[in-house]
Amino acid sequence: MAGALLAFILSFDDFLITSFVAGSGTSTLPLVVYGMARRNVEPSINAISTIILVVTTAVLYLAERVTRER
Repeated sequence: MAGALLAFILSFDDFLITSFVAGSGTSTLPLVVYGMARRNVEPSINAISTIILVVTTAVLYLAERVTRER
């Protein structure tokens, strides 16, 4: 589980590593967002960013609640 989370975070965070490691037939979220931003800024990029921000905030809040209960 820890290895999967580490791989996800590294590929999600660093675009250069993702672009070098991704295969020719794969397209990860950072690659899709970069491709969309290169052409023109579409509203879907803003929506994806908002979803990522909300999910990250919710996970941090839940982690704080769990550690506070202990």
